[in-house]
Amino acid sequence: MRLSGRTKKLVGENVELRRHVRENYALYAGWYGDPGIWYLTSWTAAPLGRSAVERLFEEREKSITDDSFAIHVRGEREPIGVISLMNLSEANASADLSVILGHPEDRDRGHGADAISTLLDYAFGELRLHRVGLSVFEFNEPAIAAYEKLGFQKEGRLRQAIKRDGAFRDAILMSILDSEWERP
Repeated sequence: MRLSGRTKKLVGENVELRRHVRENYALYAGWYGDPGIWYLTSWTAAPLGRSAVERLFEEREKSITDDSFAIHVRGEREPIGVISLMNLSEANASADLSVILGHPEDRDRGHGADAISTLLDYAFGELRLHRVGLSVFEFNEPAIAAYEKLGFQKEGRLRQAIKRDGAFRDAILMSILDSEWERP
């Protein structure tokens, strides 16, 4: 697993995963600062501001343990989301998946599943990973159902790990192994 010669673009059925470009950082700041996206996906105490998002993506560009892409509908210039393999471990042949789709109208259209499938092909094929894991909040039922449809298995939970709406809620841990991966 070597990230030094990073693949520039991955092509799925209807999406392309492209490397980040600075001109998209303002768009990302809108997504990462959106209270609805924050509520469903983020471990941070509050939505991120623009400067924090810019720092995050600048760090991802340089990171040797993160491999991140913008999600584009094939042929479209503006991205619709971000997908990443985080905490890449060569010793354990593993990584954690992170994905967001920015605009509500881009959800429930199969783009997220296509992006995840494309990234898993890359993770298990090119990077030769053995395991890809993720965490998802228990109240994000559409995401849990989508991950299960792709073959992810529930493997545990972090009890009362996230505070939302004044109450502590569980995070569900899920993973998929290279031997379990079959593109839907």
